[in-house]
Amino acid sequence: MAPGDQYLRWYFDTNVWKGVRYRGVRTLKNVSDMWNYQEIFSERHIGWVIETGTRHGGSALFFADLLNNLDAEGRVVTIDVDDSAYAAPEHPRVERRLGDSADPALADEILGALPEQRAPLFMILDSDHRTGHVLRELETWVPRLQSGDYLVVEDGIVNGHPVRPQHGPGPLEAIERFLNEHPHALVPDRVRESKFGQTFALRGYFAVA
Repeated sequence: MAPGDQYLRWYFDTNVWKGVRYRGVRTLKNVSDMWNYQEIFSERHIGWVIETGTRHGGSALFFADLLNNLDAEGRVVTIDVDDSAYAAPEHPRVERRLGDSADPALADEILGALPEQRAPLFMILDSDHRTGHVLRELETWVPRLQSGDYLVVEDGIVNGHPVRPQHGPGPLEAIERFLNEHPHALVPDRVRESKFGQTFALRGYFAVA
């Protein structure tokens, strides 16, 4: 096993990721990915964020602060089916939405409220990790994104890649199926993915074509 995979398995299996907090709020993230994200925001002049899977709200807060620090034009729209675990302080750049993150009507409503001529958008899929749901999210959102936007699909590491072999088909399998059916919709960013030698978003970093 490669050293990066060894570290990732330790980081995941010992539940270090469950204790990662931003401003005191749980993020449930890989800290290397979070550093990657802030670099993407700066390099690509990200102005808007759509996040699926809000949970405690730590990552939404993190993204909102990044937008503030960059004096960006937009906000973070974070979507979940349940907000009972939300623990982040209110932030003027965070808009919380309850609903199915793969619902085309919700996607149209959210994107329709953004300026027609907008800055690039960063989208991160981190909700229900079952293949069927992630595939529905990809089929819903990717055709609605614009060239210059950026997409991250988290937790391709489950189903034995290399953690949680008992999980069953997850995000990685959804990515593979989507790319087979839509080979020109997304441009894999393997340089960014491999920068720190390990990531939760296995084969999940993409520029939107």
